[in-house]
Amino acid sequence: MYKKNFRMKALSMVLAVLFCVSLLMPSQVLAETNTQPSSALNESDIIYMVLTDRFYDGDSTNNGTLNQEYRPGQLKYTQGGDWKGLTQKLDYIKNLGVTAIWISPPSQNELLSRDGEESGYHGYFTHDYNSADPHYGTKQDLIDLVNSAHAKGLKVILDVVPNHTADYFAGTATTYSSADYQPAAPFNNPSWYHHYGDITNWDNPFQVLNYDLGGLDDLNQDNPDARAAIKDAYKNWIDMTGADGVRVDAARSIPKDFLQEFEQYLGVPSFGEIFVGDVDYVSDFANYEWGVLDFPLFFQAREVFAHDASFTTVKSILDQDYKYKDVNHLVTFIDNHDRDRFLCLADDNYQKLRLALTFLFTVRGIPDVYYGTEQNCYGGGVPTEWAGIANKENREVMPGFSEDGNMYKLIQRLSQLRKDYNCLQTGTQREMWVEDNIYAYSRRNDTTGQEVITVINNGTSNETRQIPIRAESSLGVGTGLTNLLDTSVSVNITAGGVTGKQISLQIPAKTAYVFTSGSVAAYTPPARNVTTIRVHYDVGLGNDMYLRGDSYPLTWDIGRKMLNVSSDVWVYETERIPAGASFEFKPMINNTTWSSGNNFVGTGGQVNDIYPTF
Repeated sequence: MYKKNFRMKALSMVLAVLFCVSLLMPSQVLAETNTQPSSALNESDIIYMVLTDRFYDGDSTNNGTLNQEYRPGQLKYTQGGDWKGLTQKLDYIKNLGVTAIWISPPSQNELLSRDGEESGYHGYFTHDYNSADPHYGTKQDLIDLVNSAHAKGLKVILDVVPNHTADYFAGTATTYSSADYQPAAPFNNPSWYHHYGDITNWDNPFQVLNYDLGGLDDLNQDNPDARAAIKDAYKNWIDMTGADGVRVDAARSIPKDFLQEFEQYLGVPSFGEIFVGDVDYVSDFANYEWGVLDFPLFFQAREVFAHDASFTTVKSILDQDYKYKDVNHLVTFIDNHDRDRFLCLADDNYQKLRLALTFLFTVRGIPDVYYGTEQNCYGGGVPTEWAGIANKENREVMPGFSEDGNMYKLIQRLSQLRKDYNCLQTGTQREMWVEDNIYAYSRRNDTTGQEVITVINNGTSNETRQIPIRAESSLGVGTGLTNLLDTSVSVNITAGGVTGKQISLQIPAKTAYVFTSGSVAAYTPPARNVTTIRVHYDVGLGNDMYLRGDSYPLTWDIGRKMLNVSSDVWVYETERIPAGASFEFKPMINNTTWSSGNNFVGTGGQVNDIYPTF
């Protein structure tokens, strides 16, 4: 009894002391802790990637100096988005159906690049790893963002940059040019860096690992002091905010043993950027991190859906899934901050985007949606990544936050399906049918038997196919399947085919079906606003018809290639032009020879037939 009373008194004294100490602590210090529970990033998540500076300006007082780093409308410079703005738009993000937000690196960046032609708005010109970038807000603003996100059931992923700082060393110099232009302590120690100059040969592993990436000073993780400091810096961000995971920038240029140690030290899952299309190369990195960005699938899937390449290229990637430690930890995407917007490459064809998104949400891996995709952002409409990376028009300011658009609603629907059907999160992927324009695959939970089947016609003509049901499937002959993207479409499994059971489908051009068995609540997709232009003219064998006009996606500078549906009929469709809007256009043979006479006048949302002369 004495021991028990003594312990109770001791505990009371400790609590009293702690209470008194808390009264003496500054309120700001008390506030700078995460108070919401979090759970780590996992394979059931759906990621929404934002560039913080480009999303929403919630506090105009932190925008910076006008005409210096802050230049509204000039996309190489700061535009004003911040953590308060993200916090204000969490309901919009939550309603989209995603479960995690991947935000820009939080550390303070250098105001401008060495040449002054770009600001550090993106977070990759690190100046002070341990301070918050004032353009985003205070550390408390970030804590508030994470707490608010957690309260809404959203996880937060921090982008981290342990590979490099901003460009402070000139070339291969080993000393700083100026006392005023160097990173914040303790990272202003020249011995913590490599001094080999820029990577010039990406096929040289030593250069990739030890040289500078675009002039950005390469941190030497083999230096024990540098290694400890960079780990501690990001550990502090995780502990302070309660963030749920990290994405590692330029992971290809970081020692693999460090990547593994770094993740373990942070205590949250990480996924790395391995900007390579080779599965053998990328899959090895997956042995050192929880996950990796699936660049091999990205490169091939984008060619299929944006440029009508053969599905056999996607098959060639998925056939190598056995090389990964866990394919469900691959983060999949169709565009990002370093690549052209999907619609920019796909000639602004919304139907192509719908197919790509359906694939993204039903194929194995964790879908990652780049901000603005749901608002049909098109990155200026002119591809730019041929110069290396795309890093301007594809990083446009978020144009609006409407939840009524077709693409927003499609992502909502796909997100809900992924949540409703566990097999779309962790189910085994099995191919069912592949040819140039038709692809079918199953995602099945082999424990419960739950199964979803995706069938995609990426071609420009309606097709009929008999697709065998996999032998592993527990779906039997006579089972009815319903399309989850439009429940008016259904099909029954019949006897036949190589496995003894099959489905016979009529698949319209540029259409995806997502089938499942059992009772399904009715769902009708939103009506499309399609403007169709039909040019009636025989251009002769080997020639093509193009369109130019005054309403995007038509411009007078660049021609849009039309689809030839018969010897003398060419078709172009767009969903960008508002219904009832008047626009002018003109056809061209081979994008060089204009039709005769005046411009033609069309009406948005209608079929516009013209009979030009040349």
